[in-house]
Amino acid sequence: MSQPRQTGFTLVELIMVIVMLGILSATALPKFFKTNTFAERAFFADTLNAVRYAQKLAVATGCSVQVSISSNSYTLNRQGDAASSSCPGGSTYSLSVPRPGTGDSSYSGSEAGVTLSSSTSSFVFNSLGTASSDATLTIAGSKVITVVAETGLVYAP
Repeated sequence: MSQPRQTGFTLVELIMVIVMLGILSATALPKFFKTNTFAERAFFADTLNAVRYAQKLAVATGCSVQVSISSNSYTLNRQGDAASSSCPGGSTYSLSVPRPGTGDSSYSGSEAGVTLSSSTSSFVFNSLGTASSDATLTIAGSKVITVVAETGLVYAP
């Protein structure tokens, strides 16, 4: 008569699984509970897309678009004024740019607790897509967006 075969896990296997779960929870779980990291990433992506959109809008409409940075936020304004949708060629940027995805009346962005700084307070994309000056935007102290004046290239190194 043969002995019944015992099934189950050995003590060594159980201890190894517990150790691996401990290591995983110590390294991965804090990333899920830090909402500030997600806010920084979202604000970085939104800012990068806004600056790129400003350049594309300037080329598409033939009107210059200004990107202004102040108080940890940004705004996009077109050349012209509210009374006229045309761009007269002056230096007034008072026509707010509507947000393309939602249709909100103004394209601006900010995120509570996330810092935004820039090497310049504003820069302008002209109808050729070039920028008025080089700019470096820094989000949360470590994420960088660079604008090259000569070409209008907007990139995140």
